[in-house]
Amino acid sequence: MVSWVCLMTLFLGSTLIFLLIFTTKRQKDAWPRGPRKLPIIGNLHQLQKGRRLVHINLAEMAKQYGKIMTVWFGTKPTIVVSDYVGSMPYSSRFTTAEWRTLSTFDFSDAWYNLRKGAQASFFNPASVLAQTPFQESDVEQLIGSIGKEAAENNGVVNPLRHIRRNVIRLIGRLCFGPDFRDEKFVEAMDVMIEDTVGQTGLKGLADLFPVLRHIPGFNPTYREIYKVKQRIEELISPCLDKYSSSSSSKENYNHYLQFLLSQGFPQEEVVIFNIFEMFLLAVDSTSLTIAWALGFLIHDQQIQGKLFEEVNGDRQYHEGILGMEQVSKMKYLQGVVKESARMRPIAPLGIPHKALNDTSLMGERIEAGTTVMVNLYAVLHDPAVWKEPDRFDPERFLETAPGRPQGKLVDDEEKDHAAMTGAMERSFLPFGAGRRNCAGMELAKPHVALTLGNLVKAFQWSTANDQGEFPDLTEDLIFVLGMKTPLQAKIVPRHP
Repeated sequence: MVSWVCLMTLFLGSTLIFLLIFTTKRQKDAWPRGPRKLPIIGNLHQLQKGRRLVHINLAEMAKQYGKIMTVWFGTKPTIVVSDYVGSMPYSSRFTTAEWRTLSTFDFSDAWYNLRKGAQASFFNPASVLAQTPFQESDVEQLIGSIGKEAAENNGVVNPLRHIRRNVIRLIGRLCFGPDFRDEKFVEAMDVMIEDTVGQTGLKGLADLFPVLRHIPGFNPTYREIYKVKQRIEELISPCLDKYSSSSSSKENYNHYLQFLLSQGFPQEEVVIFNIFEMFLLAVDSTSLTIAWALGFLIHDQQIQGKLFEEVNGDRQYHEGILGMEQVSKMKYLQGVVKESARMRPIAPLGIPHKALNDTSLMGERIEAGTTVMVNLYAVLHDPAVWKEPDRFDPERFLETAPGRPQGKLVDDEEKDHAAMTGAMERSFLPFGAGRRNCAGMELAKPHVALTLGNLVKAFQWSTANDQGEFPDLTEDLIFVLGMKTPLQAKIVPRHP
């Protein structure tokens, strides 16, 4: 026992000395300036300052160190960009087929082919359009399931679970074709996504300090992640045969599984985890955007009232659900969706990028291999672009703001207004930008609007708290930006 302790002490001591020597010798101008780091932990102590989430602290640090700065996540330098101008964690290898999925592939011909194939099948406009009648039917089912929970619970509901499963049905059809109607799979996938996201906290420390992978005490972390990997394979593997030979495949229906199978990947797990990635990336991001919007509408009943006036304004659509065509024409609804995405960007730090070569960004030197991430939260809350950025205001996205009639602005006001509008358009990046932007944003935006518009048309949303306290809108960042306290609300049917 004593020898074991001595060996561990010697090992950790040697590691500390090595890191101190390495970080001391590193040239000061190798990266853009940033906050002073500590040995071993880098800037981790500053990233959790004041119990605020990391993207908020990074936005505050950018005010001092600039829109492009270097922050050390443990022993790894990362370039953080907080302006609209302008490597994967080890543990993720288990659930990404060794980093061979759309979001984890290095930029290469393989990545380009996968992205192109996804756009031609999963995100193909014709495929998405063909989903419209199914989505409208799903919304009816969603309203019914939420209404049933409310009837059994004195009007109180937890809407997120219903919304998540509604999204899973949509992704299932895009992955497997219109034959997909498997509620057991929907329920199992819902649990599987939660369990996968739940592993994020366990693996974070070992990802920041790779040396810990070789310490026996951390082995259970990877064993748990491997168990999740096996469960994902057990869930999706049967679908490969079932839906590859379905009637939709025989009729050449353009779905994602069909494309993946056509690529002849040598390992089945590449197909499985590319399928799973679509569920993982789409379900939480889409459903949480809707939940955040509902939370904001509960906090501001006046805005909810304006939205209801729009979604219920045309008497011919008074009964029944709103269709996708009607929703697409509702400007105030679109403003609510955009403002929700701005206030709470689901991926506030985007997808990390890696510099392939020595380069420069905004005048700063970037070495090859350096991780670069964009703080989308900072971009979307920049007071130089967004007036009162912490206020929920859907009308900032309308063509003509209240009190500013078209054709009645003097020249200078028109120029200022045009400049601000242009800056807002360039800064509105809740889905990222460039080659790695969210491939599914053109699918997600109309789906969020369709779901949200119908939920507000069907029910009045208010606080479930007996004391009249509003829902807690405190953020919690694990895999995506969720609510620290899951949304609970009291609903009353608009048309009993």
